[in-house]
Formats: sequence, C-alpha cells, structure tokens
Amino acid sequence: MSKSTNYGLRRLPLAIAVIAALQAAPAFAQDSLAGDDAQSDNKAAAKSEATKTKELDAISVTGSLLKRPEYETTSPVQVISIDKSISAGKFDVADFLQTSSAAASSTQINNQFGGFVVEGGTGVQTVSLRGLGANRTLILLDGQRPGPAGTRGQVGSFDLNVIPKVILQRIEIVKDGSSSIYGSDAVAGAVNLITRKSIDKPIMDYSMSVPQHGGGEQFSASFAAGKDFSSGSIIGAVQWDRLNALEYGDRDFLRCAQDRIWGTDGKRIDREDRSILAGTKLGGCSTGNLYANTIINYFNAGIRYIPSPDGRTVGPFPGYRPRPNPSRNYLNSPQAYYEDVQNFDFFNTTQAINQRERISLYGASDFGFDSFNWKTQWLYNRRETTTHGYRQFFPAVFNETDGNYYQPIMPYRDDQKVTVDYFYGSTKFDGAFKGTDSWTWEINASYSRSDGDYTHNDIQTSRTGDLSRVDGDAPVNYFDPGYLSGERMRELENYIGVNTKGNTTYDQAIVNAVVTGNLFALPAGDVGAAFGVEYRHTKIDDQPDALTKAGDIWGYSSAQETKGTDNVREAFVEFDVPLLKNKPGIESLSVNLSGRAFKYNSVADSDEVWKAGLNWQIIPSLRVRGSIGTSYRAPGLYELYLGDQTGYKAQTAIDPCILWGDSTNSFILQNCAAAGIPSNYAGGGGSATIYSQGGKGDLTPETSKAKTLGLVWTPEFANLSVALDYFDYNVRGEIAQLDEYDIINGCYGSAVYPNAFCDQFIRNSPTDPSSPNTITTIYNKYININRERTRGYDLQMNYDSDFSFGKLSLEAQVTYTMEDVMQLFDSAAESGLTNSDQVGYIGRPKTVGVLSADLKRGDWTFSYQASYVSSTHNRDLDPTYTYAGYQNAARDIKAGWQVLHNASVAYEQGDWGIMVGVRNLFDKAPDLVSTGVDNRYGNTPISASQYDWYGRTVFARVQYKF
Repeated sequence: MSKSTNYGLRRLPLAIAVIAALQAAPAFAQDSLAGDDAQSDNKAAAKSEATKTKELDAISVTGSLLKRPEYETTSPVQVISIDKSISAGKFDVADFLQTSSAAASSTQINNQFGGFVVEGGTGVQTVSLRGLGANRTLILLDGQRPGPAGTRGQVGSFDLNVIPKVILQRIEIVKDGSSSIYGSDAVAGAVNLITRKSIDKPIMDYSMSVPQHGGGEQFSASFAAGKDFSSGSIIGAVQWDRLNALEYGDRDFLRCAQDRIWGTDGKRIDREDRSILAGTKLGGCSTGNLYANTIINYFNAGIRYIPSPDGRTVGPFPGYRPRPNPSRNYLNSPQAYYEDVQNFDFFNTTQAINQRERISLYGASDFGFDSFNWKTQWLYNRRETTTHGYRQFFPAVFNETDGNYYQPIMPYRDDQKVTVDYFYGSTKFDGAFKGTDSWTWEINASYSRSDGDYTHNDIQTSRTGDLSRVDGDAPVNYFDPGYLSGERMRELENYIGVNTKGNTTYDQAIVNAVVTGNLFALPAGDVGAAFGVEYRHTKIDDQPDALTKAGDIWGYSSAQETKGTDNVREAFVEFDVPLLKNKPGIESLSVNLSGRAFKYNSVADSDEVWKAGLNWQIIPSLRVRGSIGTSYRAPGLYELYLGDQTGYKAQTAIDPCILWGDSTNSFILQNCAAAGIPSNYAGGGGSATIYSQGGKGDLTPETSKAKTLGLVWTPEFANLSVALDYFDYNVRGEIAQLDEYDIINGCYGSAVYPNAFCDQFIRNSPTDPSSPNTITTIYNKYININRERTRGYDLQMNYDSDFSFGKLSLEAQVTYTMEDVMQLFDSAAESGLTNSDQVGYIGRPKTVGVLSADLKRGDWTFSYQASYVSSTHNRDLDPTYTYAGYQNAARDIKAGWQVLHNASVAYEQGDWGIMVGVRNLFDKAPDLVSTGVDNRYGNTPISASQYDWYGRTVFARVQYKF
C-alpha cells in the first residue's frame, strides 16, 4: 500500500510460562465432523474414550491429507467457534479471524484502511498469520482453495468479504508452515473455513450492532434451509449485510490532528493556531487535517500566501498576505505558531471506515450412490464499497498581476465506488476402492471468478492548465478564494473533473485427485499414506480507464493493463508411521512425513518442499508434538505482471527535505543536513519521474523453513486441555514493492543514513547548475528483499464442566512473540533501521490474548470475552527531542496496552432465540500518539489495527426456526 504500516531461542521466563499455563490452552480438531454444540457436549465422553481401543470412523483433519481414527495432527490447530464469536459482538468472518491471537499480533487489513491503497483494492479484508502477510496465509473452504477477489492490478490474497457467516460451522487455523500439505502460499499456515453440512429446520437470523456515539452501524439478515433425502441432502442460504460509514466527525480522536508535544515543565507546547480558524471549532489542528487555501510561489516554496484574518491584502492576491518566512518557532519567537489553514468544516464528513453493502447466495449438495459420493458447492457474493474523502489540487499557473508562477492549493473531493461480483463453484467425487477396507479416493474440481469495477472522480490533466504538466490556460481563476477554500468545489469539478472506471477480473481453476489408505501394518499400528496430484490455472486482467492509461489523470501515475496467466502442476505425498506403542514412557510414538513437488510456468525450475512431524504420547495426559519443514511461494500474478506505470510527482509531494528546517522529525533534520541540502531548500524544479512495474524476469520464489515444538496436557481429573507451542518461521527472499513515498522517506526518515533506500532514486547535487537538489528519478518495482524471521510461543486452553449453577466453559489463547526480524536489505543499517526486530513497534505487540467464558444455565447463556494487547511504540524515535526549536521537548511515541471487554446474554426457547450484548463495554478509545510517530487518522495510529474505533456498541441477534 502506498501509505505503509511499520516494519537461536530466547529464554522465556519460567514465571511467564507458569502464569500463562494457568490461564490459557488449546482447541483440537479431532471432533471435526461434529457441530459446535455437539463438540462441547461430547468433549468429556470423547476424552474418556481416548485411551480405549474403540473403533471410530475415519475423519479428515485440517493440517493433514490422511483420514485416521482418533487422529491428532502434529501441527498445532486452533478452532474458532462461530457462535462464541458472535456472542462477543463479532459479525464478520474478518472479525473472527483477525482477532485470533495468531493474527492479532500484527497489523491486519480491515475496514480501518478504507483511505489507504492496499493490495486487492479499497474495501478488501484479509488475514495475515504471524505478521507474514496475507499472501502467505492460505485460505481454504472445506479443504479446497477458493480464488482471491478484489480490484486493480494487485489482486492476490483471499478477500474474507466473500464468505457469509451464515454458512460457517467453525474455523480451523493450522499454525505452522503447510506448503507440503496444501501447496504454495501456506507459508505462515492455513485457515480452513468449514461450512454447515445439514440444516434440520429453516432458520432466519437478524443481527445488528449500533455504536453509542453514532456511525459504523452494522445490520445483517440471513435465511438458511436444507432438505434431507434417503440418499443425501441439500442446503441453501442467503445473507445481506450493510456497514454504515464512520466519519471523522463521529469521533473526537479522529476529528482534529494535533502535534501533542510537552515542554520540560510538563505542559503542552504545540504550535499555536493563528490562522483565520483560530478560536473557532475548526482551529487548533496543528498537524493538519487538510492543508489548503494557500498559494505557494512555484520557484520558492518558502513564500506562501494565506488568508488574512482581517481581510487585508498584502501582495498580489486580494484578501491574502504572505505568512512569516521562516515559520515562527521557539528559536525566533516566544511562542511557535502557524498561520496556514489546515482544517475545513466539510472535512468532518471524510470516511475513516467506508460504507459497505454485501449480499451472498450459497448452495451445497451431498449425495451418495452405490460406489461413490458426489458433493457440490457454490457461492455468489456481491460487495459494494463507497468511499468519501478529500485531496489537494495544486496546479502550476502563471499570475499576470506580478508575472510569477504559483501553486494555489485547493481542496478537491476524492470519492470512489467499488463493486465486486464473486463466484465460486466446486464439485467432489469420492469413494472406496473395492476389495480394501482402508483405501479411498477423491477427485475435486473448482472454479472461481472475481469481476470488479472501480470508479473514481478524478481530475483530467489536459483540462487543468497545469503548466508543470500541459500547455494551455487554466479554465478558471484558481486564485479565487471560492476555489481555494472549497466553497466552489463542485463548480471546480465541472471544469476539470472526470469520472473514470476500471475493471479487474481474476480467474482460478483447480483440479486435484487424492488416494489415501494404509500401506501395511507395523507392531505399533498401520502405516497410513496419501498420494495426490493437482493442477491450478490462474489469470488476472486489470484494465484501467483509458485516461489513466494515457496518463491524463492529474496527481496519479499512468497505469497500463495488468494481464497474465500462470499454471502449476504439483505432486504430493504424506505418510504417518507409528513407531512405538504401549511402552514405558511411550503410550504411542509416530512420525508424519509429507512432501510436495512444484512446477510453475512462471518459474524456470521446479522445486519441492517437505515437512517432518513427531507425535509422542508420553502418558495418557501428556503429549509432545513438533514439526520442521520448508515452504515455498511463487511470485503472484500481480507481482509478475503489474502493468508498467510511469508517473510524475511534484517535489513537494515526495521530498521530506523541502524546508526541512521547519520539520518536527528528528531523522529528517539530521539526514537532510547530512545530505548537504540547505534547511531553507524550497523544492524548485520539475516533477520526479517514477518507474514502477511487475518483476517478471527478476523475481525468484520465496522459500522458508518453519519449526514448531509443543507440549499438550489433558489431565484426567478435569475436562481440561492445555498446550504450549513454540514457533519459528524463517522466510528468505520475500517479495515486496517499495512505494515512492516510502523510498524517499526510508532514505531520509530512517534512524540510519545513508541506507539502501537511497540507492533507489536519483537526486541532483547541491551544485547542479540548473536544478540543485531536485529529485529527478525514482525506481519502484517488485523485488526480492532479504528475509523475515518470527519466533514466539502460543498458549491455548479449553475447559468446561457442569456445576450446580450451570455449565461453565472457558477458552483462552495467548501469543507471545519474542522476535520478528524483517530486513529489506542485507543489514538493519542498509534497511534504514537501528534494529530489524519489529516486535514492540506500533501494530506489532509482544503479547496478545483472548479469554472467553460462557455459562449456560437452563435456557440462558451468559457470555464474556476480554482481549488484551500489550503496549507498543515507535522504537526508532527518542521520546525527547527538539521540537520547533524547543530543546528536550517530549512527544508521545507509545500506543498503550488495552483490554477490551465484551458481554452478552442469550435466551433460547424451542425454535427461537434472542441475544443482546455490549461490545467494548467500558468504551475504551484508541490510544493517541504525537505527529510523526505513525500513519494516523487524527492522532490515532493506523498500524494499531488491534484498537477499536467504534467505541461502546450495543448488539443484538434474533433467530427463528420454522
């Protein structure tokens, strides 16, 4: 995205391990075919049978291709209950997954990123396990791969918007590298969305959530029905939901961005607002909600004309006067202040969370015949996302009054609409081989298509008269205060505005076949095996608007089509080998071995991955499990074929060294000075040329190695399961694109200078005779970066028991991340960092946890959930620095820890039920940070997606069965 979020085994203190073991532990997947209620009710019975020789039906478990009686996978698997998630006030599949501990330890692309450019386009919602990225987390639907959805040229990750919650029974997360089991993309693990297999009665469901402070209301209605026959069953469902926009004006913490700086006496020393807004409800937004209503001298950016509070004219523009140059700071004035206009009344309507509406249709069938079974599944989803915001328009124009060139800065509406139609269909045939009691076969085929339109109100360059881009006269007088202030914004759109429309399609077709069974018997049991082959075909076709292709859209790069295909052929195998059984200290010991070979058309050579796992049941209540294996991710279609884009950005839009003497960023101050750039450099010269494209011909596949080691405790004296798992992922050659803004700021805004970012662009020398210090060229394409390694612990707990006051169920999950090293280049210094370890940075908390408690008493169920996130901060910044000439000023670089509480009560009576609850019970607002600490809405850090922007929210759910 163009506005980016932040980038041996350490000893875990025994105290942490002991305390955590008392409060958290695992959910297992051995009850895969049972419903949520049945899973809970039968858990004790299943546990008591675990040590007996009772024959159970073979079942499929996420994380393995094999079907085994009483099979427990060597991979750590976490189960998410849909009903429990809803009882905590979560109504989206994205909410279910992104709040799990394996995901909440990193920034997630959710509805809070509506104003940012993200892969997959506006409104997409994805999940990233372990912070390794959504394109390294494989999403499955009943064990099969549905294709991605979205708009623009960077579609590649699965969009959780397409899955309606009405069809889901539960979600299983495999928390280790799984490429040997599921193929490329499962670098961080796999998420299996498991659907409902039968519906005994038609059921209607209505749910709603309404924030106390307004904005962000969500409504959902669904209907599901099924029919059982003697030879099979069919089910169908429809769901509609709507999310209302949350605007800046709806929340105090979004409404007004401020510097948030404290002096040595502990009092705020923010620059004072002495603009025409001073003393009004719009004043005091020192960081700037929207900077406009200003006229800049094109060849000397230090000369700026601003509206006069008393209406006097000083200079060539009626009602405007020059602001102080240099700006007033604590070196040249007793009080630092600014006079620029940095806020507007209409800006409060900007959407922090965009409006979204979705409708889904789903159907499935399951029929058995004499020698085989036939299953089908299809899904249609339509999503409409609308955005509303504002941007700057600053053309270069000639002023006849004084014969100079200027850039008047005007506000301009920035709205967009995205419509995505998504279809997924699959069919499966399976059966048993005659003459054997263990060997089965299955053949799967699936197809998905995403068809998305994106429309945007743009500015047509050829109509602007912007002399830095085209020849010609301006269509209107841009120096008119009505245009500068936004009062005549709609009129301005009539002169220079144009609606553009692009279209993106993404197709995926898959065929695979698997046979499973027992090869032979060993003294400890049967050797299980699975063999399979798979073929996948993918195709992307993004067609931007003709004006965009022609480079006739002001302020944006020209974009060509992104078009390409890829095919992959795979063969895979898995073995489960029992080694010992019923020996002293060894109830059972088995190893699991799997491997997969790849051949992508887009990659010259074939490759293969493997995984080895160990299951050691020491005693009936104690088990050790572990795995080590490799994973692989070939470059995605958009990473290979992103259409060549040649863009132009004004120096003022990309260069942080312009007037760096006025900057409040300590790194900018020291690094721009080190580059020999004068502190009053005004940024003259033409626009920089930006070259960006896919990396076909240069990119190589990512490779990784993942290790897990876990201890599982299931004591016989209580219906309790506890697991502690260590994880270690090491990814080499990650594929990434460095945005032009990030490249320049990575050079000058980093703790270490110079660094490898500085090699990605060309800047004229300070002695250049024509354009000293001007940035002329920026190179931005997909590249293989150095590596990322993340290590830590997962702790999980399940407990339930019947008491005289009711049935109590407890679940907890905690993730403790020890290290998450990400190096773009060969060292931290080359990457512009003092430390490559991301843990503790904003959006990357060291510890996250979720605790859920349910008490069922007769027809009543009382539910409570608490989620914890530890504090984070910008580790590259010193909280004490020089602010606007004030030495030893203090800034807030910390996003504090939080605990959010959710509670609900449900009543069920026969065929109907009702639930009411409150999310964020104590109305906890996001913690705020100072300017320059993180990307922000207001002073709310964007990277901290763990925070809740809605506030205290009342939610309700009503169900009725016919």
